[in-house]
Amino acid sequence: MTNSQRLNYAIDLRKKGFFEESRNILLSLLASDSGQGTLYLNIAWSYDNQGLEKEALEYYTKSLNETLSEDEYFEAKFGLACTHRCLGNLHDAEQIFEILIKDYPSKTEIVPFFALCLMSLDKMDRACELLFELLIQHPPTQAISSYRRALLEYYSPR
Repeated sequence: MTNSQRLNYAIDLRKKGFFEESRNILLSLLASDSGQGTLYLNIAWSYDNQGLEKEALEYYTKSLNETLSEDEYFEAKFGLACTHRCLGNLHDAEQIFEILIKDYPSKTEIVPFFALCLMSLDKMDRACELLFELLIQHPPTQAISSYRRALLEYYSPR
């Protein structure tokens, strides 16, 4: 099996919930000379998907210090911001979200998570501003819908 096939197999395992098995393959692939950033990012996702944010943080950071595609760079930066927010590192998360909003204005999936961060920092006016701007300027998108389950965990009707 080629390294590319092993990577794809590890990604498939992660998507099916076999996080440790996925990580074992990804970690074994780190010995190769190429794709370190992609491997670190996939390890981060594996930890993150398993709810092990503290472990994911290290690998998001490592991935950002390696070569990544433009999409992977966004995903790593977004994952890092969300992970900081989950771990309560709200000021770190806020700084990264600010950069993401500026650098990726079309990535509407950033907004709800940034708003959650701002709400935790008692910055309700800015959070509401972002959310209303999203609703007014953007119809519902697949990008936001793909995070529906995660966002529902934070929503509680009053």
